[in-house]
Amino acid sequence: MPHLSAIEPDQDRTQPVVELRIRATLDQLSILRALAATVAIQESFDLDAIADIRLAMDEICTHLIVRALPDSVLVCRFVYAASQLHISVATTTAESDGADQRSFGWHVLTALTDSISLDQEEDPNGAGYITTMKFTKADGRRQ
Repeated sequence: MPHLSAIEPDQDRTQPVVELRIRATLDQLSILRALAATVAIQESFDLDAIADIRLAMDEICTHLIVRALPDSVLVCRFVYAASQLHISVATTTAESDGADQRSFGWHVLTALTDSISLDQEEDPNGAGYITTMKFTKADGRRQ
């Protein structure tokens, strides 16, 4: 059995959290998009916001998956609080990633989301970098 690199998320117990741990492979993208849409639907986001969330998830997950170490796990967390959906996606990547903020993909993400960030830290086990991308999307109807 291959060794799976996993990332332990912060244990925020103040809001309900949906979390999915899945292989960091491109064939998992449809599951990730579907989960993001389901969470957004459950929180009564409008159809345009749901489409934005699905596209942002696709862009972020693709960005991370193509950089992930073999046998890595993608950890996706969804938290709805204060009329905003907060999504974080993390995996172990091989190289440090500066995420060029002038790239087309970054411009797409800034257009689809209300905030976007990329954080990295060295994996304590010495296996690359723990790379986390986070974004928020506000439910415009509730503000």
